[in-house]
Amino acid sequence: MVFYGIVWLIMLNIQVLMRFGRVLGLVAGLFLASCASQEVNPDDPDSVFSEAERLYTDKQYLLALERYRDIKSRFPYSPRATDAELRIADTYYAQDSFLEAESSYEIFRELHPSYPKSDYVQYQIAMSYFMLVPENSARDLSAAYRSIDAFQLLKQRFPDSSYVAEADKKIIEARHRLAEHENYVADFYFNRRHYLSASYRYAALLKEFAQSGYDEEALYRLGQCYYNIRMYDSAKDTLDRLMREFPQTGYLSSAQSLMSDIEKKN
Repeated sequence: MVFYGIVWLIMLNIQVLMRFGRVLGLVAGLFLASCASQEVNPDDPDSVFSEAERLYTDKQYLLALERYRDIKSRFPYSPRATDAELRIADTYYAQDSFLEAESSYEIFRELHPSYPKSDYVQYQIAMSYFMLVPENSARDLSAAYRSIDAFQLLKQRFPDSSYVAEADKKIIEARHRLAEHENYVADFYFNRRHYLSASYRYAALLKEFAQSGYDEEALYRLGQCYYNIRMYDSAKDTLDRLMREFPQTGYLSSAQSLMSDIEKKN
């Protein structure tokens, strides 16, 4: 019994020490935070901006936004006010609030057209649109068109920008999603035997999004569409193109069979 009593006392002391250690850690953390906040001079825009940057780095975005807005309202003629304005847009972007980010970047671009990092601002406008493009090809992809236009504007205005290479990659990705959407809609009509509507979409896919990975199937489906709406010459030309551009196509046998049927019709 004495042995178990000693063990119990040891365990109790360990628990007390652990709790005491946690309390000390909490107190130390509060003390350090208090000291850090005391180092901020609320009347110095540089000091407030540094605090806002620290909060941004720590992902305390709501508090960072408050500091950036405070700089804008209290020190409107300080160079830090312009920096804070841009960082507000950056903070929205970091929060995945891409609509607010795009709007903020647009306003900043209009107010500060000669800002030294104008290429960055234009790139972020394009990226804000790009991040709004849905993954589901069945949904509205208007943001993809806007992102492409914004990336193209970046390339036109800042051809030597370090962001151009990444812009080219994003344009390809956005175009691929648009092609995927166009193919989805075309297939939707085709599977419901609305061949005329499907033919318009496959033709648009081939014209607007060539070499996006859908050309082979689109040509075959377009040939089928033309056949079913009795546009036999167009069907033949489309199937000829399929076999010319894709001589190893998996649709070869079906295309040849369809060509034979067209010859009989003619």
